[in-house]
Amino acid sequence: MLQKRLHAIIPRLALLTGFCFFIEVVRIMITFNINYIFLPWNLILAWIPLWMAVRISEESQPVKQILYLLAWLLFFPNAPYIITDLLHLKPRDNFPFWYDSLLLFAYAFTGLTLGIFSALLVFKKLKALFTQWQARAFILMAMMISGYGIYLGRFLRYNSWDILSDPFQITGDTLNRLIHPMSYPRTYGVTLMAGVLLMLVFSVFESFIPAE
Repeated sequence: MLQKRLHAIIPRLALLTGFCFFIEVVRIMITFNINYIFLPWNLILAWIPLWMAVRISEESQPVKQILYLLAWLLFFPNAPYIITDLLHLKPRDNFPFWYDSLLLFAYAFTGLTLGIFSALLVFKKLKALFTQWQARAFILMAMMISGYGIYLGRFLRYNSWDILSDPFQITGDTLNRLIHPMSYPRTYGVTLMAGVLLMLVFSVFESFIPAE
């Protein structure tokens, strides 16, 4: 059912993305300020895991499936990461606060929706290859990894490419937090809260999909 509705869902997500870009442009044209110029780029990155998920759902070769799955896992945190951009919300440029509130929410909601929809596609593919519980366990693991990825991006300022360009630094930071967990309460707080939130949102979206 989900796979069959791709042709209808993706254009709607594109329309939602276009709306986000439009209200961003309106703000820039009125204020002559680019305070939120980072939002469009973050939303573009949020489309990457969806593209990877579509490739996973259509791929039949095991090696390519694994590669796309790893790429999806690598880029998935970029989608829900936009939620943390709400930290930037504050009165600016003598511009209506309600407008900026809706602007940031629109981007955060769109990014989260893109990410969860990509996870649903991955989950559907995994259920066809493994048992439902194995597939669900993988999604739970992915959500927790994403929670940690959100922490890395927001507080340590890493991005997805750094895993390839600077793997030793990320590995060192990660091991340090595993060895000394009590020294990094924010790491575990952000990871667990974000991971659980993503899993709960995933479960809500999953409940909307009719059983096949």
